[in-house]
Amino acid sequence: MLEFTQLINKIGGALWSPVMLFVLMGSAVVLTFRFKFFQITQIKKIHKETLGSLFGKPNKSKPGRKNKKEISPFEAVSAALAGTMGVGNIAGVATAITAGGAGAIFWMWVSAFFCMIIKYIEVVLAQLYKQSRNGEYSGGPMYYISFGLKNRALAVIFAFFCVVSSFGIGNMSQSNTISNAFRNAFNIPGIITGILVALISGAIIIGGVKRIVSFTSKFIPLMSVIYMLAAVIVIIANYNNIIPSMKLIFDDAFGARRAGAGILGFIMSRAVRFGTSRGIFSNEAGLGSAPIAHAVSSPQSAAQQGMWGIFEVFFDTIISCTLTALAILASDAYKITGLDGINLTDAAFASVFGNISSVFLAVSIVFFALATLVTWSFYGERSIVYLFENARDSTINLCRNIYKFIFLVLIVAGSVMKIEIVWSLSDIFNALMALPNMAAVIFLSPEVYKETREYLSRYKFRS
Repeated sequence: MLEFTQLINKIGGALWSPVMLFVLMGSAVVLTFRFKFFQITQIKKIHKETLGSLFGKPNKSKPGRKNKKEISPFEAVSAALAGTMGVGNIAGVATAITAGGAGAIFWMWVSAFFCMIIKYIEVVLAQLYKQSRNGEYSGGPMYYISFGLKNRALAVIFAFFCVVSSFGIGNMSQSNTISNAFRNAFNIPGIITGILVALISGAIIIGGVKRIVSFTSKFIPLMSVIYMLAAVIVIIANYNNIIPSMKLIFDDAFGARRAGAGILGFIMSRAVRFGTSRGIFSNEAGLGSAPIAHAVSSPQSAAQQGMWGIFEVFFDTIISCTLTALAILASDAYKITGLDGINLTDAAFASVFGNISSVFLAVSIVFFALATLVTWSFYGERSIVYLFENARDSTINLCRNIYKFIFLVLIVAGSVMKIEIVWSLSDIFNALMALPNMAAVIFLSPEVYKETREYLSRYKFRS
């Protein structure tokens, strides 16, 4: 078993090597230049079509949703955020600081900025190539790979690995995180937590996409705001360390505090690697999971929905992850030896809130992880629909129900098992999802560029 675990770790390390991250980030940089820094030059339009659309006056000229199985753009981004917010923002940032130093946060910002354009392209493609069956929309990489790249085999590979990933990173790792949080905070056995989580998840999943987005659109914005407010309080309580913490991030990012060219290169490489990888892990840009949720929405145009993808990365990484990082650095929790992940974040919050911080983080993780669970069940289910798209409706429904049953059983299994192997396997399957998806993003980007230009022309005319 030990040899198998070591083999899995080596494979995962190879797939997520600096070379893989360089290719992913290199593509993001090239595409950002190709789209003329869209995420900056069109920032006013992005704001108007995302947050601005929630608080502005309703536009009566916008058509309402005619299909009850469609969801709104905001519901779509809430579901997509549900798949990313949580463990990566709370524990992943702490791990990045521990492994790569404070400088990893700078490279997390850099990766998020450039990866915004990847998420934009993914979401636009999901809208352009989504398909309808019995009034129910499905979309995502498997569809734009199949109909855009004209490669059914590659699309099947993506869909298969998406199903497998939904059992790992989207299921067992989340239920294990919830059970550990409840065990530490309330001393509740993992099996009891697992059964309760499975029952709650089942009640949401059985209701389909409408019940899933109803849950995520209510709890994800609320819990995100509560969590970020708590982080802000920690930062304000340590306001004297805010500027030194920012200076530390930039110093460590370029190794300015280290002597010697060899050490400089080593420090920078670790900061770049862990900052970039944790940024991608947090916002999932390039993996192709979030576009599956965005495809079910009903925007006026594909480009309009793509702007929600940009907002998603900005909110998840630039805002939420940064607040966690500053809370850890400003509170000096990072100086405590032997702490990593959720324990390091807990130490930062405990510096202000005391013992109640463990309970607060446990509750936060429960809601975030539960939202991730139900969202990834949707990703896996839509992948099942694609894999069996040529079968009869009765066969597809049977496969969907079998998938849901297995998904719920694995929630209980994940709550009691050692999770290290699940995380390692998840890294592998996520990479195998990213490879075909990024091929489609690169080769189909001219179509998105054309769609974007047409949208901007219409936008200018309306203005």
